[in-house]
Amino acid sequence: MTEVLRGWILGIVGAAVVTAVVLVVSPDTRAKKVVAVVCGFMMIIALLRPVEGFDYGGFKLNFARLQQQAQDFTEPLNAVNENLTSAIIEERYAAYISDKGATLGISDLAVTVEAELYVDGFWYPNRVFVTTEADKSLRDKLAYEIEAGLGIASEELSWGDTND
Repeated sequence: MTEVLRGWILGIVGAAVVTAVVLVVSPDTRAKKVVAVVCGFMMIIALLRPVEGFDYGGFKLNFARLQQQAQDFTEPLNAVNENLTSAIIEERYAAYISDKGATLGISDLAVTVEAELYVDGFWYPNRVFVTTEADKSLRDKLAYEIEAGLGIASEELSWGDTND
């Protein structure tokens, strides 16, 4: 590939040198205009010469191979990114719920959040597991905060006791 590129560049440089010399030595007459047009065509031919012998089939195969290599390289990275994104979302939502619980006076709160990737490409919490010894009224208040603040339905909220 580099040899082809080297040959193409040398061809362009050679054509440029020849046309420059021919234009310098030609007399300033009508013939110089014709020589300039011929030199222009020569430069165009030198520029387009690689297109003539270009192996489009080989190029297509190499391009497809490179696309597959790029996909093979990025797939594991995308999987790691998705795992990290879901972990960050789960951690932030758990921290939010823990802070709301602390605000309500619940001191023994343990929160686990499960996030799910939706069709829009974003992670959303879909399940919350809360463990506490708090009474029903505090649990109801926290459930309301979770539903109102995070949009997690009460059906997706599971409660457990710290003794379990």
